[in-house]
Amino acid sequence: MRTYRLEIRVLQIAVVLTMIVMVFGMVNVWRGASEIPPVDDPVQNENTPGVDEEEPVDETPINTKIVCLGDSFTYGWPGEPEDAWPQRVADVLEIEVINAGKVSQNASDLVQRFDQDVKANDPGRVIIFAGVGDAIRDIPLEEYQANIMDLVNKAEANHIEPILALPISFPGTAALNQAYREWQIGYAQEKNIKMLDFQQVLFDSDGKMISSYTNDGKYPNKEGHKVMGDYVAGVLK
Repeated sequence: MRTYRLEIRVLQIAVVLTMIVMVFGMVNVWRGASEIPPVDDPVQNENTPGVDEEEPVDETPINTKIVCLGDSFTYGWPGEPEDAWPQRVADVLEIEVINAGKVSQNASDLVQRFDQDVKANDPGRVIIFAGVGDAIRDIPLEEYQANIMDLVNKAEANHIEPILALPISFPGTAALNQAYREWQIGYAQEKNIKMLDFQQVLFDSDGKMISSYTNDGKYPNKEGHKVMGDYVAGVLK
């Protein structure tokens, strides 16, 4: 009898110990599972509605500097450069504009000094204003064409936007001047180059420079350069 009771007691103790072990094991499993860090699902993140990736922002500053490459009509002769149209453009647009005009120049001269007066200044744009000096010197159309194209090619090769200003009328050069203008208009349209035409603001319907804009009928005065600068600023703004 005593042996039977002893066996019962041993069996009870074994059952209790087994239950304790099972409970302890379940607790450890639960704690271990709760400590596992969550894993991001890249596929889920990529397809989550309403979450947009930020577009990269181009913070490269825009080069607004302009070089005005030309002859007396850019320099401002017989006045001074501070009263010439490039300075007016700088004042109106509030940007840096370099007057690279020189007296008694033709397109060939501009080609020769392009690197020194344009490339060295690293502008974003260059206004090329040539033709009057060529027409006065009776430069053949083909030579004028070659020089203008050379200037445009130099600008584009240096990542500078070329802008072509059409030559304006000058006494005694009507036929050649017209040939220059017609070719340059076609060339600019073919190359998708921006054009400027100062005759629109300086000359009347009879093809003469407006009297209030000139003192000698040949070159624009201070008021003439002012209206030229306002015109350029309006086109380029």
